[in-house]
Amino acid sequence: MQNKTMVSNNVEFACDLADQMLELDGWGAEWADDGDGNQSYSPETQDRFEQYYSAIMEALDNAKD
Repeated sequence: MQNKTMVSNNVEFACDLADQMLELDGWGAEWADDGDGNQSYSPETQDRFEQYYSAIMEALDNAKD
């Protein structure tokens, strides 16, 4: 069983790295505002973020083996 702190750190690291990759991939990050003034990624940016995040988490999981 993995240490909860390690899992939490990996998730935080993967999110931070995916955010950085969005800024560096040449497309940038597009934001969408909802009616309450909250910001989130546009659907296209969210898709790219999730692809980067998945690749990073897979690499971290494979590095443990």
